[in-house]
Amino acid sequence: MKECDPDHVALVLAIENGEFNRASEILTRDSQNKYIHPVGTLQVTALQVAAWQGRIDLLDRLYEKGAHVNDVDKIGRSALYYAAHRGNVDVTEWLLRRGGYIDAKIGVYSCTKGIPYTSLTKSCFVGRKLPSPMCWGRTPLHQAVKNNHADVVSILVKHGANVNVKDERLITPLLLAGSAVNRDDLKEMTKFVEIVKILVAAKVFVNIIHPDTGTTALHHAAMLGSAEATEVLLSNGAWPMYKCKSSGSTPLHIVASTGSTETLMVLLEAMLPHNIDTRDQINRTALHRAAYRGHRECVRILLDHGANLAATTKTGITVVDAIFAHIPRPLAFITEILDSCVRTTNNSPQETYDNITVDFGILAPKHQMQMAVVTAVIAAASDITQLAILQHPLVETFLRLKWTRLRIFFFFLMLVHLFFVISLSIYAIMFVRDDSDHVVTRRILAICSCFLLFHNMIQVLLEPKHYLRQFETWLSFICAILSLITSIAGEFAKSSKDEIESHHWVLHSISIAILLSWMQMMLLIGRVPMWGYYALMFSTVLKNILKVLLAFGYLIVGFALSFAVLFHGNDQFRDFWRAVVRTVVMMMGEYEYEELFTVENGKSAFLPITSRIVFFVFTVLASIVLINLMIGLAVNDIQGLEKEGHIRRLLKQAEFVAHLERVTSHRIFRGNWLHPRLRMLLHSRRDIPTKITLFSHENYFHHVSHLTESPPKIAADLIEALFLLATKNNNLTGKNVEIGDTKLTSILSNLEEQIRELKINCYRNLRNRRKPSKRRGFKRKTINL
Repeated sequence: MKECDPDHVALVLAIENGEFNRASEILTRDSQNKYIHPVGTLQVTALQVAAWQGRIDLLDRLYEKGAHVNDVDKIGRSALYYAAHRGNVDVTEWLLRRGGYIDAKIGVYSCTKGIPYTSLTKSCFVGRKLPSPMCWGRTPLHQAVKNNHADVVSILVKHGANVNVKDERLITPLLLAGSAVNRDDLKEMTKFVEIVKILVAAKVFVNIIHPDTGTTALHHAAMLGSAEATEVLLSNGAWPMYKCKSSGSTPLHIVASTGSTETLMVLLEAMLPHNIDTRDQINRTALHRAAYRGHRECVRILLDHGANLAATTKTGITVVDAIFAHIPRPLAFITEILDSCVRTTNNSPQETYDNITVDFGILAPKHQMQMAVVTAVIAAASDITQLAILQHPLVETFLRLKWTRLRIFFFFLMLVHLFFVISLSIYAIMFVRDDSDHVVTRRILAICSCFLLFHNMIQVLLEPKHYLRQFETWLSFICAILSLITSIAGEFAKSSKDEIESHHWVLHSISIAILLSWMQMMLLIGRVPMWGYYALMFSTVLKNILKVLLAFGYLIVGFALSFAVLFHGNDQFRDFWRAVVRTVVMMMGEYEYEELFTVENGKSAFLPITSRIVFFVFTVLASIVLINLMIGLAVNDIQGLEKEGHIRRLLKQAEFVAHLERVTSHRIFRGNWLHPRLRMLLHSRRDIPTKITLFSHENYFHHVSHLTESPPKIAADLIEALFLLATKNNNLTGKNVEIGDTKLTSILSNLEEQIRELKINCYRNLRNRRKPSKRRGFKRKTINL
């Protein structure tokens, strides 16, 4: 078998290395046209290498010698592949005019036997600089699109390239568009958009799915942040809400992560409003993604289009949590968003206006409980400073309207509690005194107890982790259970003095139930907004006193034991428990000095000197220092509460309104057993309109809804705050418009001035250059400008 001609190998290597003069010399010596055939291990032809280098002159000479434009090497690379890979427009057109096969696919073919062994070492270097493709049956169009060569793509499509051709992995050229593009490179992004337009105009399948990632071309356009490419794909039927199989992300999720506001607006305009809260595999919405990345403007745009702030992931993270954790100055950001929900009805800031529009849509998401957003804000806030957002006029007005709607259920619940405590008290008195038959009272008590148990069970079923940690829940459970037990026990107990005294446990249960029930009544009344401040003061003082007692309880125990020894003859210190109780009473100033230091028959107490010294120390440390310390802490906290009282009152109000909403929204009240009118009543009392109009000259609201009931009353200070907020927003909008117009006018004026100066300078420079010189004998010429 003949060896390869060294000049043949040298010709291909010379073209590959850019030594075109040498290649031309070797080609001139080829009188028999031997060097047009494949050479080397990869069986590369000189025509292919010349196409890769973009040398039309060499291509002409090789073609004249009989080279075939559709020859392929061992990997399946043809000359057209090299031209498409390099983006050479002239070579591509040259090959297509000479019959280049436009849909040739790249693939590894079986190696040809018979390659001369003696030339194998030299020929193995042939083609080592040529690009190595992914041998998956891709066409030149695949390669041109992947390398972002828009001109070559246009030529291939015009010559009939199949835009929907698939490689061995079912990937079309459109799925490769932009895969090697840097989104920050404007020139490359322009080419990417042009390629998308070319392919879409050629009727490409825009919704083809990538077999590995499950994404579409729209996903990639969103990843690159190309609003123009996204718009082109959407206008030709691309699916805006298709979820990729790897993460469940839609194009909306991706563009929210990248932060491209223009692309986001394009997607939102093409979507249905209810799809904005579509979840991925871990229940994250696009609003979650934007908040995680800290894209403030994207978050703002999504909220303006109705995204849900209370949306929760599988791990329980709300959008509000993400905003507080990842967006700088979250309180200021949320305040700005809430401010934008209060607007005047006039467009011009110079016009006078008589009403404003208050939109609660951001606080009351659709298809969810209306208190979900406020509850999420409370859960995300870490301290009282962040809870100050509850003081925003929009939030406070929203809470006031919700309370107005739901207070009927509160009053009903309070009425049931009132019947409960009164019936329990009357039953206890009648049971002890045996005044008359107490069957009716006992039955009322049993009914009220069952109702309270049912109410508490609903609470625990709704949110067990929340309600089982609440003191009021356990207190209500204990009251209801004790009352129910005593009412049942009273059925079997005869009301005689002997039998009543034999049922000590019933008397104990009744006494404890009475005390706890009235305490529960006090806590329930403390939930009313106008009395919530006092309940807050009481609970705060109680907590502080308990802390002080726990801290200094050892001192009380020490004095109690000392008094038990010193006054062992006194019946009040007969045992440890009596000694402790008596010591605590003495701390309040109830000393009974004479009785303490005298015993029977007028004799002085045992160890009189030591007892008086210990008593004096007790008076100073316990009665003066400790008591005044507790009073000082209580007064100090009350003064602090005067500053934070408004926020904490709103917090309590929001928590209780959310509690009422959760209870009335339970599926028990949505069942078919409930009368339709009653279900409608519950729904109308639970939800408020999400948009209202407030008139300045009339003290009422006009509801933009189908509801026709009388409008609720809002406090005058809230009305004034809302109008001030609307005025501020309107003025800011007007200033922005004026500033924008002023800036544009200033820019145009500066541009005109610069053009005028440039014309003058050009005229002067031209005159100076054309001015005649006497020394050089130049003639004067007239210049017409």
